[in-house]
Amino acid sequence: MKKLMTLMLGAALAFSAVAVSFAQDTTKKTSPKKNKKKKSTKAPKKDG
Repeated sequence: MKKLMTLMLGAALAFSAVAVSFAQDTTKKTSPKKNKKKKSTKAPKKDG
């Protein structure tokens, strides 16, 4: 019975360590983006 409890405790510790190591990083790394106005590259309209 003592060996079974030892194995169960070891398994619980191992699974908790796996859950912590593969946990999703919830912090968002946002870099401030500057809204630069791009000049229009379209050709002017032709009459006709």
